[in-house]
Amino acid sequence: MSCHAKIDPLGLALENYDAIGRWRDIERVRGGVGEDPPVDAAGVLPDGRPFAGPSEFKELLADDEDRLAEAFLEQLATYALRRVMTVDDLEQLRLIVESTKAEEHRLQSLIRRLVLSEPIKHR
Repeated sequence: MSCHAKIDPLGLALENYDAIGRWRDIERVRGGVGEDPPVDAAGVLPDGRPFAGPSEFKELLADDEDRLAEAFLEQLATYALRRVMTVDDLEQLRLIVESTKAEEHRLQSLIRRLVLSEPIKHR
């Protein structure tokens, strides 16, 4: 937990999952003294909103559909183009997200518009 707090504070939301994805309520500390501590999956988003575990974290992320769609699209474009997005790319991605808002950012719409976008055409 202390490591996540400094390096990856959002990773705290996933503390209940062990290294291979199994759910855990208690952190097993081999060779430790005393009882194994309970998992504390609470944290704070960069904008200051607190969460008490993965369910609340998910709800907070889902509340901002535009940012979620933008982040998803940026990751998908980075994977598709095999490079980091530039300022110009990010503007194109924002326009794609904006154009899919009326469709509630459906995955099919986001992917279709990404595939037809300038960054992909000029890859």
